[in-house]
Amino acid sequence: MSSLSSQHAHAPDPHSQIMELGSGYRVAACIYVTTKLKIADLLAGGPRPVSELAGKAKVNEGALYRVLRAIASIGVFREESPRTFANTPLSETMRDIPGSSRDTLLFLADPLHFRVFAELLHSVETGGTAFKKTTGMDPFEFFRQDEEENRAFNAAMTSISAQMVPSAIAAYDFGESGTLADIGGGHGMLLAMILQKHRGLRGIVYDLPHVVEGAKARIESLGLTSRCAIVGGDFFESVPVADSYVMKSIIHDWDEPRAIAILKNCASAMRGPSGRVILIEMVVAPGNDPNPGKWIDIEMLAMAGGRERTEAEYEELFAKAGLRLSRVVRAPSPFGVIEAVKA
Repeated sequence: MSSLSSQHAHAPDPHSQIMELGSGYRVAACIYVTTKLKIADLLAGGPRPVSELAGKAKVNEGALYRVLRAIASIGVFREESPRTFANTPLSETMRDIPGSSRDTLLFLADPLHFRVFAELLHSVETGGTAFKKTTGMDPFEFFRQDEEENRAFNAAMTSISAQMVPSAIAAYDFGESGTLADIGGGHGMLLAMILQKHRGLRGIVYDLPHVVEGAKARIESLGLTSRCAIVGGDFFESVPVADSYVMKSIIHDWDEPRAIAILKNCASAMRGPSGRVILIEMVVAPGNDPNPGKWIDIEMLAMAGGRERTEAEYEELFAKAGLRLSRVVRAPSPFGVIEAVKA
């Protein structure tokens, strides 16, 4: 390698860097394809030739090689010898095993996201969602009508909870008495983790009827049926009576009027003056430092119409709902715990 090419490899010029960033969709597409084909699972026992991988995955050998070669250059898989690949720490996260990122990747890098983000300019021009322009529907209406996309969405949310929320739960004391309602609780992953840690608590998983139905098997399998009710409903209309409320990645889905409506319902239904509304959300950091919340904010802009917020913005939001920000508990994960009490 010449000294010039060596220098270029270690310190790409701004044109090369912006080209790499601007073509990031190619990386996402390759990760989606290899995750869908379970290539990382086929490599779980050690290096395998691409001919064997293609045969087991029932795909074109030459095309698969080109995809693997490309993402191996950024550390996703490794070409051990010519046309023979092995897993790396990055590709290991794509395996179809408990605790992996597979379900999250199959949602975030799927063809639906590509179609939606192709219309991001619409969101910037109008403030509306690229999702509605692309599909003609709001996301939760769309997921109700598309069984496969609904399954992918709920699996991704459960996966994110399993990977990123435990550190937030460990950093916050939910108490050992009373009833905690998980509003928008999906398939019950978050509340199950909390109830397993805080054995004096009782719980309610609350979500749309077709969503919360998926929580029954998890709650039963963990032996939590006697301590946890499963309730269907619409949090824009009402929420169950409880001592406190927890929501993970719910308020960020909605614009200010609808976020305030959810919080007001919690404040109104809360039993007693000492209850809490507990949000598990990414808190956007100021300045130019990297922060996952800044990118999830773009997801909200394009997909749901909601937003990520700074601590000051949460304080303002709570005040409009009759609540008062009491503290923010930081955790060693992208999520923080944002606590509010009645004003």
